[in-house]
Amino acid sequence: MENNIIEAKNLSKEYVVAKRGDTLKATVKNIFKPDKEVVKAVSSLNFHVREGETVGFIGQNGAGKTTTIKMLTGTLFPSSGSCSVNGFDPTKRQDSFKKSISVVMGNRSQLFPDLTPRDYLNLLKSMYGIENERFNHTVHELAKILNVEAKLDTQTRKLSLGERMKVEFLAGVSTNPKVLFLDEPTIGLDVLAKRDIRKFLQKINKKDNLTIFLTSHDMEDIAAVCDRLIIVNKGKVMWDGKKEELFNKFADYKYISFLKSETFKASKVLAKIIDEDDLSITVKVKANEIDQIISELAREGQGSNYQISDLKLDDIILELFEEEKNND
Repeated sequence: MENNIIEAKNLSKEYVVAKRGDTLKATVKNIFKPDKEVVKAVSSLNFHVREGETVGFIGQNGAGKTTTIKMLTGTLFPSSGSCSVNGFDPTKRQDSFKKSISVVMGNRSQLFPDLTPRDYLNLLKSMYGIENERFNHTVHELAKILNVEAKLDTQTRKLSLGERMKVEFLAGVSTNPKVLFLDEPTIGLDVLAKRDIRKFLQKINKKDNLTIFLTSHDMEDIAAVCDRLIIVNKGKVMWDGKKEELFNKFADYKYISFLKSETFKASKVLAKIIDEDDLSITVKVKANEIDQIISELAREGQGSNYQISDLKLDDIILELFEEEKNND
């Protein structure tokens, strides 16, 4: 299909790992003659991403998200299947391919602590062979969006975590990549830094038609930045579609949260319990049954302070995983 900037066809990655023994004897034996097993980190992934799309790549820990990004960026080789990015085979690691992508990882800095951000950016300019005036204009424009203009000449080690992460983003897009890969980019950041980064990603996607491929456990990142979701479970695609389609799938449901009464009994709650502690409880109900459920709970004296809310993206993801688990 035309305009597919990322393609994965039966993409798989397996690791051979040594088993640990359950007993001391087995542990000693494995030192000299280890038992090995094959672990499938990614299993026959098939998807494509069109130019300019913002895609959230979601899954639980161990679902194969980071492994997939590493294969798409040429850091890891697939065990089987294939992938292409910008028309390149990542396994060949051509310079033209590497210049067409950028990767920002929240748990791995690319900056030099003793250099200022401007020093590092000038280094990138030389490495990528970008014309001076054009590069400086891009840096000035992006630094203004990220609110780090005043920090470009401060030694990197003296910047806060949020400021360093903003500079990582600035460096990541200053070379004008066609695809930006993000792996947990806002981990550990405060609310203001996350807000600035999300706004930044929204703006550059619209301004430059930049393709964004984002993995994050922060569903607010995904909800704010991504229009499409690819959800993986145990190395396989579980859902692939527009974010709005996923919300529509659960649009007929609401959450009711309330404070428990002293006479509360779970057996009298005729709805699915989503969350519960000593003081409060949250249940999932059909939207057209809200009044009936609340009336019954109130009549039975089960609680007070009833609050109705829509399912958020992280709630919906959990619901999907539960559905998948029940179908296994």
